[in-house]
Amino acid sequence: MSALQPRGGWWAGRAGLVFPLLMVVFATYLLVGQLTMQVTPDLDPPGPRFFPALVIAALYVLAVVLVIALVRTPQPPVADVDIETRGSVRPRVDDGAAWFTDWPRLAWAVGGFAGFILLLEPAGWIVAGATLFWSTTRALDSRHPVRDVAVAFVFSSVLYLVFAGLLSVNLPAGAIFGGGL
Repeated sequence: MSALQPRGGWWAGRAGLVFPLLMVVFATYLLVGQLTMQVTPDLDPPGPRFFPALVIAALYVLAVVLVIALVRTPQPPVADVDIETRGSVRPRVDDGAAWFTDWPRLAWAVGGFAGFILLLEPAGWIVAGATLFWSTTRALDSRHPVRDVAVAFVFSSVLYLVFAGLLSVNLPAGAIFGGGL
């Protein structure tokens, strides 16, 4: 038996339940925005509420699926993993129990969502979306920051054009497209 054993109890291996909780919070934020969206009644179907509704529904469904998966199959930390190869992953040993938390990656993920919410109105969708996409790549441990920034801006720009141009969804333009700060 290894010296690093996961702490017992129901919560052992279920720290990942934080992610579906964040998904539900984000989906609810989007749902409130969708329900308060001003839409002219003379638009042709499917209209600007259709695709956001699909995204919101997918977020709720995926959150439920993740909760079920994590409740049924906990994912405790593995004690025999070479933790020295990933610089930021360190076990915290408390009474012989190992707790693994990669705080920098968690900070990038949560900070990306917070930055997206704070930047959306003043800076616009393209900048806020690119910030979210880039911080997500950092949270997933990408080693190519320049490429990731470029891809993030291209991806958020394409999404802006699709939603604002083709689907008539009013995304915040920000300073780039004359929305002002």
